[in-house]
Amino acid sequence: MADNTVTSYVTGLQQLALPRWTDLPAFSLYAEQAADIANQALAPFAFAPVTTSDINYWVKQKIVSEAGKKKFDQTGIAKILVTAFLTEVYPLADIRTGLALVLAEQTAQAYDFFVLTTMNTVHRYATNFQQDVVIPGQTAAAVQAMAAPMAQLAIMSVVQKAIVHHALAALAAPAAGQPKA
Repeated sequence: MADNTVTSYVTGLQQLALPRWTDLPAFSLYAEQAADIANQALAPFAFAPVTTSDINYWVKQKIVSEAGKKKFDQTGIAKILVTAFLTEVYPLADIRTGLALVLAEQTAQAYDFFVLTTMNTVHRYATNFQQDVVIPGQTAAAVQAMAAPMAQLAIMSVVQKAIVHHALAALAAPAAGQPKA
């Protein structure tokens, strides 16, 4: 039973279709609409849904910025998607720092890098999620040069955590018709 649940979850992950930069709305949206986009995009992970309260908190924490009048443009929507994804593993302070580092200049390219890396990671780990990730030692001076590899590791950790979480939940659930031990 647990194997079927995990297999179903992993199969669902393979259906992930994150919107690329050009697929994000070119007009500003209210927080509720941005939350809907994030929730729809991240649905295969079965994370807790993004709420307007979450988004408002991320604005107050200076992770996401409004385009004006409580609306969010492509950059804001992209940051909401990335933040919703990364909050599964990382504290907001780390996400704020990471977004500032990675999105300092070319937001569209950085966001598409996130999408493509996430999709690649999901497809790679969905078929074999027992691979090990090796983290090379780095000095503090090399952190900026490591922005892309750090982003890849962050994305891999979220995907791995999601699979492990659902596998453990499936194993902990008693088989249908059997009493709890």
